[in-house]
Amino acid sequence: MASKLGSRFDKLTAASGISNIGDGVMGAAFPLLVASLTRDPLLVAGATFVSRLPWLLFGVISGALVDRMDRKRVMVITNSLRFVGIGLLAVGIATGDAGLVAIYVVAFGLGVAETFFDTSAEAFIPQLVETEQLPSANARLQGLEFVAGSLAGPPLGAFMFATAVALPFFFDGFSFLAAALLIAWIPGTYRSERVVVQTVREDIVEGLKWLWGRRVIRTLVLTAGGTNLIMFSFFAIFVLFAQDILEVTDFTYGVLLAIVGLGGLAGAILAPRIIRALGPGNTLRLNTAVSAVVFPITGLTSSVWQVAVLGFLFVLVLASWNVVSVSLRQTLTPDEMRGRVSGAARFLAWGTQPIGAVLGGVIAAAFGLRAPFFIGGVGFVLILVLTWPVFSNATIEAAKEGATSG
Repeated sequence: MASKLGSRFDKLTAASGISNIGDGVMGAAFPLLVASLTRDPLLVAGATFVSRLPWLLFGVISGALVDRMDRKRVMVITNSLRFVGIGLLAVGIATGDAGLVAIYVVAFGLGVAETFFDTSAEAFIPQLVETEQLPSANARLQGLEFVAGSLAGPPLGAFMFATAVALPFFFDGFSFLAAALLIAWIPGTYRSERVVVQTVREDIVEGLKWLWGRRVIRTLVLTAGGTNLIMFSFFAIFVLFAQDILEVTDFTYGVLLAIVGLGGLAGAILAPRIIRALGPGNTLRLNTAVSAVVFPITGLTSSVWQVAVLGFLFVLVLASWNVVSVSLRQTLTPDEMRGRVSGAARFLAWGTQPIGAVLGGVIAAAFGLRAPFFIGGVGFVLILVLTWPVFSNATIEAAKEGATSG
């Protein structure tokens, strides 16, 4: 039976669930693979750097191109390419031919495909559901992402990795293939109705100018950029922090990621209630305030269970932040510009991820594996102070009214 959001969205949800399980499996297996080849924080962080670099290089380009193409078709093609890429890496691991260079190359290729897939998906969702359904639709996808990608996937990936190193990579490849087939099953074509009369370069400039001219969206994107800079400074070396300071086994590492992911599920379930109770502005403020407290405390502890609880809390509020941020961007952006604005937003917000990964490796190598957490806490305090005036319920409501009247 179709949900209230519609059978087409149900197919997208199923595809997302399958691919997110694969992502969760890789979320545990990939850093374990890199850490098994090197203990150098810079080289470990390098894998994260190359996987996120495409957002800095291609984020705005993919957004401009997505507005010119059928968004469903882009998602099918990119998932098919990811199936091929991760499949080749899995074969290389199984035969013993995959070293760090091969891992970096495949990670970069997967990242390029992701820039097109994620940009298309954000523009695709408003074509499947009504505007008033967007918070519920995004909350459902957030919840599914955390259940499959952060709760179920990591322990499974760690178990597979301990059983046979190549196994989680084969699994991830076939999850991309299954997701591609499900998306292809969604009926209809999903091009923007705009008439293309300018160059790709002009499209990119138009998307960036439109985004930069909207104070609320601009602040959301820059805040996301700062948050990702901080997050990836510790995420890139987290496997070393877990193994060397928390002294976890490979399987316990997967369980730790799952407990943290459970916070994301709780946040996605609670997001609509939190937003109704606090309003979108105060929900955004809450996430940054909690993060400013959680990060330095995490850096002080050596208890895996304390880190699990702190991570659970951090991801819980982060999930609510994501629901507010994406829903606002989808609501305030005209359909004919959603690809370009999404690409520009992810370029600015996710382009900081590779920079954060490098900084995390450098900081950890110079000052120890705890240092990125302390510096991150200071960063979140600065973000909270700078964004407080913009992230008010009144400011956000005025932006919605302006978009409606415009």
